[in-house]
Amino acid sequence: MDSFFAGLQKFGIGRLTAILGAAAGVAAVLAAIVLHVSAQPQSLLYSNLDLKEAGEITQNLDQAGIKYTAKGDGSAIMVDRDKVATARMMLASKGLPTAASVGYEIFDNAPTLGQTEFVQNLDNQRALEGELSRTINTLKGVSSTRVHLVMPKRELFSETQEQAKATVVLGLSGGNPNAEQVGAIRNLVASAVPNLKPSDVTIVDDRNHLLAAGGDDSANGLGAAHRDEVEDKLRKRITDIVEGVVGPGAARVTVTADLDQTATTQEKVDYNPDGQVVRSTATTESKDSTTDPNSNGAVTASANIPGGAQQPGASTATQQSGSTTETTNYEISTTKTTSVTAPGEIKKLAVAVVVDGILTPSKDGKAPPAYAARSPEDMQKIDTLVKAAIGYDQTRGDQVQVANIRFSHGDVDVNGGTGGKASMFDFDKNDIMRALEVAVLFVVALLTLFLVARPLLKYITTAPTNYLVAGPDGQLPAGMALAGGGGAVPGVSGPADSGFPQIGGGGMVPSVNEASGIDIARIEGQVRASSVKKVSEFVDRHPEESVSILRSWLHEG
Repeated sequence: MDSFFAGLQKFGIGRLTAILGAAAGVAAVLAAIVLHVSAQPQSLLYSNLDLKEAGEITQNLDQAGIKYTAKGDGSAIMVDRDKVATARMMLASKGLPTAASVGYEIFDNAPTLGQTEFVQNLDNQRALEGELSRTINTLKGVSSTRVHLVMPKRELFSETQEQAKATVVLGLSGGNPNAEQVGAIRNLVASAVPNLKPSDVTIVDDRNHLLAAGGDDSANGLGAAHRDEVEDKLRKRITDIVEGVVGPGAARVTVTADLDQTATTQEKVDYNPDGQVVRSTATTESKDSTTDPNSNGAVTASANIPGGAQQPGASTATQQSGSTTETTNYEISTTKTTSVTAPGEIKKLAVAVVVDGILTPSKDGKAPPAYAARSPEDMQKIDTLVKAAIGYDQTRGDQVQVANIRFSHGDVDVNGGTGGKASMFDFDKNDIMRALEVAVLFVVALLTLFLVARPLLKYITTAPTNYLVAGPDGQLPAGMALAGGGGAVPGVSGPADSGFPQIGGGGMVPSVNEASGIDIARIEGQVRASSVKKVSEFVDRHPEESVSILRSWLHEG
C-alpha cells in the first residue's frame, strides 16, 4: 500500500488531476456511445397533430406504458420502432387521431337554448365536413382528408338558388387513384350534401395534382386521371409483349392518348312501311226511308194540311236509302334507337417504342459485350405486334413508331443483366440513418482513444527525469546511483568505497535509474538550489564526455 501511494506521489498533484480528468472524459464518451448504440431506435408515430389531440395521445401512451418523445412544437410524436404498430392499434381503438375533425358529436354538448340560426347552420356544416373526412379516410389508399363545403343560403324573393360546391384534399399513402376511385369520391360527397352535383366537387391530392376539376361535367371523375389510366394500361400491355421478344429492360415505351371528354346521347326512330299490322276495324251502316204523296193523285186541301188524311183512292210514293262505312287502322312497325357515348372514348393514339440491340457477352467475360443491331424483319414484326396490342386504327389518325437504338447501360452486366450488381441486403431509410449514427460514434470513439487515451497512457508510463545535485563536497545524495550501479563518469571522481561519482565543486548529473525510498522534497530542493553555471562549466571542460552521456540518454529513451 505504501509503495502504491509512493508511486502516486511521484506524479504530482497536477499530473494526477490531468490523468483523472482525461480518464473520466474517455469513460463518459465510451458510456454515451454504448448507451446510444444499445438504445432502441425510434420511429415517427404521428406528425402534424393538433396540440389538444397530441395531449390526448400522449396521455393514452402513458397509460399504456409506451415510452414516447415529442418533437418540434409537440405536434410530432416518436416511439420505439417495434412499438409503432402496437401504439397505432391502441390509439385507433380509442378513435385517435381524428385529424382534428369534428363530427356530429359537436351537438352532444351544445346548449339547447340561446343558439342563433347562424350558429346552428355553421355547426351543421362543420359536422358534415368532419363526417365526410372520416368516411373518406376509411377508403383504401387515403391517409388524410380535408373537406370544404360551400352551401349558399337562398335569399328571400330570389327566383334562383346557387348550387353547393365542395373541395376535397386527399393525402395519399399509395399511388394515384384511378378514374373510378375519383368518381366514387365525387359521388359520395355529392350524395351527402343537398343540392350538390358530382361535377361541382373539386378533388386535389397532397402532391398538388388536380384529380377532378370543379365545373367539368364531362369529366365526372375521369379527365386527367382516366387518361393516365388508359395510357398506363396500354404501356404495360406493349411492354409485356415487346420485352417478351427482346428481353427484360431492352425496350422503352411511351403512349400518348387523346380522349374525347364529351358525353353524347343520340335517339333514332326508323319506320318500316312494309311491316303493317291491322290494329283495329270499325264498320258503320245507316238506312233512310221517305214517303211522299203521288203527284198523279188529286190535290185536295186536306192532303196538304199537316195531319190531314188522304182521301180514299189517292196514291203515295216511298223512297229508301242506306250506306255502310268500314274503317281499318294499321300499326306501322317502328325502331327507336338511343345511343349514349360516355366520356373517355379514344380519339387518337401515339405510341413510341425504342428497342435495344443484341448484346453478345465476350468469351473471357472481361471485355464489354459486342453490340449488334436488330434486323429489319424483326423490327417489322415488333411493329406489327405493337399495332395489334393497341388496336391500331388508321382512320382516326393513330401513330406508331418503333426504332432500334443502342441503350446506354453504364456498367453492363455481361451475363445479360440490365444494371449493376444487386445488393446483398435491402435497407430502408431508418436502417441507413442508424448505420450513419453508429459510424459517426465509432469515429468519435477512435479519435478519443488515439488522440486522448493513447498520449495519456504514454505520458503516464514515461518515468520523469530527475536531476541529481552534488553537494558542496562533490558527493551525490545517498541512495542515488548512476546507470550501471555506480560506474565512473569521465571527469567525475568519487571515493571507491562509496560507489558514487563526485563532481568537483558540486553540479548536476541526470540519473536513469532511481532507488526506492527517495526523499522527493529533498531532491526538489536540491534541484532549485543547483547552478546551471556548474553544468555549463562541466560541458565546457568535457565536451566529448557530455556528448557521450546525451547519446546514451537518447538511446535509452
